[in-house]
Amino acid sequence: MKNIQHPSSSEGTILPSRKSMDAMSNRTKQRRTGGLTLLLYQRTLHPELFKILASEKVSRRAYDADIWLVEGGHVISFTAGKHTLTEVILTSNEPMTDRGLLQTIPCRGEKYHEMTAAGNIRYMISTQEEQLTQTLYDATKHEITSYAAKRELMTAETPAAGETGASMSVLDIERRSHELLVQSFHLFDDNQMVIKTQAIIEVLKNV
Repeated sequence: MKNIQHPSSSEGTILPSRKSMDAMSNRTKQRRTGGLTLLLYQRTLHPELFKILASEKVSRRAYDADIWLVEGGHVISFTAGKHTLTEVILTSNEPMTDRGLLQTIPCRGEKYHEMTAAGNIRYMISTQEEQLTQTLYDATKHEITSYAAKRELMTAETPAAGETGASMSVLDIERRSHELLVQSFHLFDDNQMVIKTQAIIEVLKNV
């Protein structure tokens, strides 16, 4: 998917008062504690740990993968031979279980991470977190929604409940013979947060 271009925020913008800006800054600091966290496991995780909203299974000669959209994020379990690497991206900062946990990485700002698991699985991910104005957030959500519908991508929406705002998640999956490419979009209405990830999970040949 091409990078989403946001219109310039300087066009026709009325600058808020200093008091309003301070309030927005304080709210931003409070909201940022609710970002996503990347958890990497060297095993599969039980479905009962999550509220699964949509799922897909990918089978290739070199690997098998289970892909879930879950409440608050997504899960990708990638198995090549006897080895498994599971990517979990969730709003929770605490791991569901420590067993088999390799790493925990907050998805704050822009991040890039690369590793080789079990000697035969190469994993690369880039993450980008943006907290947008309401206008830019609405435009971004509309563009991603339209893109997902046009390409029939895996999509899940969670309605607002109590003090928690609505959220939407989209996965764009490319299934290749020896690697899986997954681009995700997670949007949270209550803080206008958009988190994008791009992951490549590859089976290393001749290992």
